[in-house]
Amino acid sequence: MKRIDSDRAGDMRSSEVVRAEVLRLAQQQKSALATTFQELLGNGGPPDETADEMISAIRQWRDTPSPRSLE
Repeated sequence: MKRIDSDRAGDMRSSEVVRAEVLRLAQQQKSALATTFQELLGNGGPPDETADEMISAIRQWRDTPSPRSLE
C-alpha cells in the first residue's frame, strides 16, 4: 500500500488534493473485489476446522507482536 504523506514540511496539501490522489490510486488498482455477499464470505476456510481451532488461531495471531507502531 502506498502511503500518502499530506503533512510533509513545505508541501501542505489541501484535503481536496489528497482526496483526488486517493481516488486516482484506487481507480488504478487491479483487484478483484467481491460483487456478491457469497463472494465476500469466501469458502469459509478449512472444512474440518472446529470453532475451538479457529478461536485458538485468532488468539495466537492476536498475541503475535507487530513491527508496526501507532506512533
